[in-house]
Amino acid sequence: MSSSVRGPQQVDVNVAILTAAFQIRGKMPTFGTFLTFINDDQKPTLTVTNAVVLGVHASNPAAQMVQPEMIVMKRAIQVLALESAPPSGVVLSPRSESLMLYTEQYAIMGRWHMSPDMRVQDFVDATTSQFLPVSNARIYTLFQARQGIIPATQLAFVHRSAVQSYHKA
Repeated sequence: MSSSVRGPQQVDVNVAILTAAFQIRGKMPTFGTFLTFINDDQKPTLTVTNAVVLGVHASNPAAQMVQPEMIVMKRAIQVLALESAPPSGVVLSPRSESLMLYTEQYAIMGRWHMSPDMRVQDFVDATTSQFLPVSNARIYTLFQARQGIIPATQLAFVHRSAVQSYHKA
C-alpha cells in the first residue's frame, strides 16, 4: 500500500502588480494560505503567469509585452492588487483606518487594516508582515502614466518597504 504525500493546493489568483516601471497583470500561483504565502520571508519572489506587462510611464519605451511567466522581486512591488475576489481564508483585522498612503510612484487611498491596539502612526513599522492590506483601494499615479493602470480594487497589499508617508483620508 502506498500513500502519496501532497503539498498545499495551488490556487491561481488574478493580480495586477505595480512596480516603479511596470504593471504586471496575470495569474499568480499561490500555495497554502494566501497571506502566509505572500509574506513568506524565505521567498524573495512572486511569479505571474500569462503576464501582460505594461510600462507604466508614458515615456517608457517598453510599452507592452506578453510573457508566459514573469518573476517579480517582492521588494520591487509597490502595490499588489487582487483583480478577483480574495482567495478563501483571507482574514483581515476588523480594525481599519481610512488613510492615504504614498509610495514613490503611487498614492493609495482606502481602509488600511491593522491590529486593534496599534497606533496609526506606528502601523507601517510595527507590522511584521511584508505586505500591508488595504480594502476598497483607489490607486492614483504620481507621474504621467500610460493608459491601462489599475484604478481601484476590492483588496490590495502594499509592500511595507515602499511606504514613504501617509495621512488620514
